[in-house]
Amino acid sequence: MTRDRFDFIFRHLHVNDNLDLQDKYTKVRPLVTLLNKKFLEFSPLEEHYSVDEAMIPYYGRHGCKQHIKGKPIRYGFKAWVGATRLGYVLWMEPYQGATTLCNPIYKELGLGASVVLTFCDVLISRGFDLPYHVVFDNFFTGTPLLEEITKKGLRCTGTVRENRTSSCPLITSKLLKKKERGAVDYRTTHDNTFIIAKWHDNNIFSIASNAVGINPKQSSKRFSQSEKRNIVIEEPHMVSIYNKYMGGVDRSDENISHYRIGIRGKKWYMPLLTHMIDLAEHNAWQLYKINHGKLDHLGFRRRVAIALIESNRKNAKRGPSRPSHHEHADSRKDQMNHLVIPQSKQTHCRQCHKKCLTRCKKCDVGVCVKCFETYHS
Repeated sequence: MTRDRFDFIFRHLHVNDNLDLQDKYTKVRPLVTLLNKKFLEFSPLEEHYSVDEAMIPYYGRHGCKQHIKGKPIRYGFKAWVGATRLGYVLWMEPYQGATTLCNPIYKELGLGASVVLTFCDVLISRGFDLPYHVVFDNFFTGTPLLEEITKKGLRCTGTVRENRTSSCPLITSKLLKKKERGAVDYRTTHDNTFIIAKWHDNNIFSIASNAVGINPKQSSKRFSQSEKRNIVIEEPHMVSIYNKYMGGVDRSDENISHYRIGIRGKKWYMPLLTHMIDLAEHNAWQLYKINHGKLDHLGFRRRVAIALIESNRKNAKRGPSRPSHHEHADSRKDQMNHLVIPQSKQTHCRQCHKKCLTRCKKCDVGVCVKCFETYHS
């Protein structure tokens, strides 16, 4: 493909018209919907999934542009993402404030809860009656969310803020800090539906779950500032589950950031289009590793690029070619109906190989006037 053709295609690239004025991402909505459908269709069947936010870098002007302090990507579009432990993305929904496309029946529970419950509906729509376990951080967690997920027959674990525990009578963080590291305090509901716990690590770690509890506890190494050495403390089972399965979205972001498409355009939706291409390629890499063994990300991208180039070469339709002069070897010297005609483009004379602006009408080859008689005799 030539540079000018690439620039022309890139300049006019779009996936939708402005049909839905309520959806701020209407320009890319069909592609988001299609990819979510395909991601779910080919996703590996696992038990644990995580929900978190992801950032798509963008430095222009747009109403949905976000600034999140402390993130590796501070400026750009924010998206809610559901992923596996290794980073395969099943579902993505760009954030657009109050008009974010989540199930409207969950809006009264708040934005965080509606995002998680919408992802739970996506998992249930797969048709497998499995006890999926969803993990999320304290932005989403609250006791109403745990109750709704329990009603759906799913399991969940997430860190929780102290003001979202529905006045659970746990020990205060101030008193828990005075105890040794590894100390834990927890409470369960009267019907043992879910548990809320506080754990003393470097700081106070509050967590809730309807799937796992404190036991069996595991050993975890920590560095003690007072003793100046590594010590072993007890870690609740629910904390271990959270730490093991929570990083799927961050892992996906990290993998994509290594080889992100670096094309810049004047259209605000170009970063979203290139990110979704990167995301599709990343998911394909995850599936390749499951089915064919180990292969690094860069090596897989090279294979994809080579395969695309080769497929285009095989499928390229060749235009009508000029007949070879060997095809007219029998008629070239028959001395019948050979006429000199002008041509608009210069070609090389078949006889003397110099440039000429004339050709033989019957042979359809370039021949200069001086060589015309010699060529046909």
